[in-house]
Amino acid sequence: MITKHGVRFSLSLCSKQAKGVTGVQGTVRAEPMIITQGKEKFTLHFDCKPCEMHVVGKIKPSVIKQQAREVPLTFDRKRPGVSV
Repeated sequence: MITKHGVRFSLSLCSKQAKGVTGVQGTVRAEPMIITQGKEKFTLHFDCKPCEMHVVGKIKPSVIKQQAREVPLTFDRKRPGVSV
């Protein structure tokens, strides 16, 4: 899942917010974070240029079974629609 203005923005840890703060510029980095909910763990990856947070977790078996009946799963290594 991809979201705009994630956890780092809410906690004032966004590297873009720190740019104007004296003595902080260059020290705040968008390193991955982990959120746990019960037994599930979600890794948060931050893409600062478009200001996005990517939430990554294990795919559930029920989703795999549902998708296998319909269309095979394909995963993009990069964000769709962006040409390099």
